[in-house]
Amino acid sequence: MKAIMYGAGNIGRGFIGKRFFLSGYETTFIDVNVDMVEKIKAAKKYPIYVTRGTEYVPEWVENCTAVNGRDPEVVADQIAGCDVLATALGVNILPFVAQNIANGIIKRYNNGAKPLNILICENLIGSDKYLKDLVAPHIPAELNDYFENSIGFVSVSVGITVPPTPQRFLDENPLAVCTDYYNELPADATGFRPIGAPVPVVDGLVPFSPFAFYIERKLLIHNMGHATMAYLGYLKGYNYIYEVANDPEIKYILVRAIYESARALAKRHGAPLDGLMGFVENLVTRLDNPLLEDSLFRVGRDTKRKLAAGDRLGGAYLMVREQGGIPAHIAVGVAAGYLFDCPEDPIAVEVSSYAKENGIAAALEKYSSITAPEDVALIGKFYDMLKRKAPFSEFVAELNTIVAK
Repeated sequence: MKAIMYGAGNIGRGFIGKRFFLSGYETTFIDVNVDMVEKIKAAKKYPIYVTRGTEYVPEWVENCTAVNGRDPEVVADQIAGCDVLATALGVNILPFVAQNIANGIIKRYNNGAKPLNILICENLIGSDKYLKDLVAPHIPAELNDYFENSIGFVSVSVGITVPPTPQRFLDENPLAVCTDYYNELPADATGFRPIGAPVPVVDGLVPFSPFAFYIERKLLIHNMGHATMAYLGYLKGYNYIYEVANDPEIKYILVRAIYESARALAKRHGAPLDGLMGFVENLVTRLDNPLLEDSLFRVGRDTKRKLAAGDRLGGAYLMVREQGGIPAHIAVGVAAGYLFDCPEDPIAVEVSSYAKENGIAAALEKYSSITAPEDVALIGKFYDMLKRKAPFSEFVAELNTIVAK
């Protein structure tokens, strides 16, 4: 069996590549990083350092190779001959590979029209439709039936944490990846093609429908909490997530923000709250992991996306309101996001500068689609408190007053 991993970055190597290896596939990575490609081709294996408790446990992914993503013919050949394809490139890169994927599908059709399922490992609600809409214009009309009925665009939820790898491991092996121990890969059961056929055998894969619950669980609880840690931690001068995890004041706000989102998500989807709280408890433990040397810059960058109404912070805030709750603690995270002015991130500088120059109300409307007066007032209050570095006791008193209403 042959698997294609489009993207040899941390998620591609550290999570999906591992799942393919454990499932018995020969895995080919496609990447534009020529140095990375050559190293994988030469070694045919790489180590993953899994954090377990207080130690790193090395595991090896083997039976793999790589090809240059800048060679469209080679890429098309690989896609034409594989049994399963996955992408882990980043949403912004997908438009640049749509033609390559289409070329592979066309060649696949000409070689006998075998079905193909594409596991889309991107942080985006509606990633299946998004990628399909990018690929579709490149498919000839005579292949429409094949494209619709034999090519599956499958959204998956990647919940593992894969931070930058500690330098000491890279010095030993430049292909090394560091991850936490998470191994579940929920996938949208309705995306697989042909309909009714067995889904690809992939370790940890959990087909589920309706899938929106899993996508939103990852984005509006896990990613929301992560971003909240980054923005509040930045304002207190921290550099890494593990440092923030040891700050009891931020932890107080973080845990309550996660609970606000979890209750609303359970209500939105009619999901058992007890099961969701089990996920939350596991998540909080994973976010505390001192071995994951994850920088606040990596987690917090691109505030334009992360504060948006359809993304982690803006989306969580609006969901809680939609479900009749009060997103008081999430509001603190949103406010902190508008103060994230990390100079290494031009997008963050743009967003924070706009809020500073035009006011938080205008920024909330522009970037988060939050316009209701009570929401603007709530977030604005915390924005002002964070700006003037109000003491934690003032935050607690204000939050308790809001929640008690």
